[in-house]
Amino acid sequence: MTSENASQFIQKAGNYGLQEFLEIMAELSQESTKKGLLSRQQKELITLGLALYKNCQRCITIHSDEATRLEATDLQFCHVKKVIFFMLASPHGDSNLWDDWVINWKDYSYSKVNERRQLREMAALAIAIVMQHKKQIELHLAAALDVGISIEQIFEIVPLVMLMDGAPTLSQIPRLLTCHENYQKNSA
Repeated sequence: MTSENASQFIQKAGNYGLQEFLEIMAELSQESTKKGLLSRQQKELITLGLALYKNCQRCITIHSDEATRLEATDLQFCHVKKVIFFMLASPHGDSNLWDDWVINWKDYSYSKVNERRQLREMAALAIAIVMQHKKQIELHLAAALDVGISIEQIFEIVPLVMLMDGAPTLSQIPRLLTCHENYQKNSA
């Protein structure tokens, strides 16, 4: 899903009532099951991370089963679970622990296997959006872009987050766009 498609979904949600919003959510659900720039397996593993973070047992079962059906490995499941541990341990606000947390995250997230780091950063970014944690969003968006994930791929994560978290996700889209703009300026 491109940022343009995400904007269209947001605009529709704002212009319609509950029935229309439910139809939009159904569209999002269909979007999340399609292979796009992200594979179906990647989407399921990211959604599993969201389900684990939200502690939704039904969702955990559904997305674990689907990821297994899509041949996700035990190692991939392990990476998603470790992301949850890190995100749950994340300091909030202006904690003195933030810099230490970032160092430990980078030690964990770094991998010579790019696909592993991409999965970790996409799962962490999805959870950061749910957490509405500005520093986490900035950190994981920049790290995701650094490891070769495009902004279009990142916007394929947004429908997954919206399905798991609903309307609060909408408030984080401007932050994603601002972080992306800042990243581009700093990279130039």
